[in-house]
Amino acid sequence: MKPDNRTEKSKRIFAILKLLMLVCIIICVPAILYANYRDTLFSAVWLKSLPTHLSHYKGIAFIILIALQVLQVLICIIPGQPIQFAASYMYGVIIGYLISIAGAFIGATISFYVARILGRNAMHVLFGEEKIENYRRKLNSGKGLMAVLLIYLIPGVPKDLVAYAAGVSEMRYRSYILISTIGRSPGMIGSLLLGYFFSKGNYAAIAVLAVITVVILVVCLIKRRELTAILDRFEENNE
Repeated sequence: MKPDNRTEKSKRIFAILKLLMLVCIIICVPAILYANYRDTLFSAVWLKSLPTHLSHYKGIAFIILIALQVLQVLICIIPGQPIQFAASYMYGVIIGYLISIAGAFIGATISFYVARILGRNAMHVLFGEEKIENYRRKLNSGKGLMAVLLIYLIPGVPKDLVAYAAGVSEMRYRSYILISTIGRSPGMIGSLLLGYFFSKGNYAAIAVLAVITVVILVVCLIKRRELTAILDRFEENNE
């Protein structure tokens, strides 16, 4: 077989594998998870009682929590706060943070490289061209790292697709994973503190944390146009 023919055959095989992976991501994985865990992973009531459910698996509860955090990053519709709440409720803030950030790190890494392997067209099919391109333009701007930091820091700003968009952007993996880890930490710590205070019955601290959270959310809601404008300017700098 001539070298050119081998190259073409390899390209076709790779294209088929990418297609199969895309079909698996779009149809198979979500369908299997929902069919088997619709009353657990996809149930807000079940997730709120996560520490109780995990108490039966004390030896491996931390592994389950890491796996759940990975899934939460990969599958955007699963909420992350109950997972982080359970981590600190069971293990304390420091260990809970290490568990949560480890899961987020693994999930973001998988998302990044899945996007990089499948390419932009596949991400358009998965999440919509407009959403992916909107993020990608911001990440490709001269201030892409600052854009990532703000997206993760600002409450209410959609951030579930950033890892996938980063994978099809010009951003390097090491830069993305470092900045995203820093950016997601404050919100994660808030959920962890809530779980820890509940485990100790410290309702005064819970009330203070709730007030601080509400104030931050209200400020972000009031200033949402200005915050969105800041992110939009990152996109304009690349045009």
